[in-house]
Amino acid sequence: MGRKLSKKTVDRNQWRKYLSAAEEYSQGAMNNYENKLWTSASILFVHAAIAYTDALTIKAGSVKSAGDDHGLVIYLVEQILSLSIEDKKAINRLGKILGEKSKVSYGGKIYTQKQADKIKTDFSRYQTWITAKIDSIA
Repeated sequence: MGRKLSKKTVDRNQWRKYLSAAEEYSQGAMNNYENKLWTSASILFVHAAIAYTDALTIKAGSVKSAGDDHGLVIYLVEQILSLSIEDKKAINRLGKILGEKSKVSYGGKIYTQKQADKIKTDFSRYQTWITAKIDSIA
């Protein structure tokens, strides 16, 4: 692969701040989606997924991804948690969401409802999984 996983230590108690940010991004995404603002909704779904993942890795391991390549966070999750087959499906879904980040943030095009629907579906499934996963960590 050649890319280095960059991570930084974060006080474990900070996970709630990241969870709050994730929930705010998620709510903003839904508001924009309902108002047919497909591009901004899609961007916020991506940022919500990133913040949820940060909350998880901070709560589980007191670390978060620190690099520019958000896709590498998948490897961080795999290092911190023992993942079941269902967990791996959720992490693959995260990969799909993160794969849209550059396209929607920097691609210079307006997203369609169909594109937003796909991100929303992947995000909703990921959100269900990750909130349960965060809750399951003591």
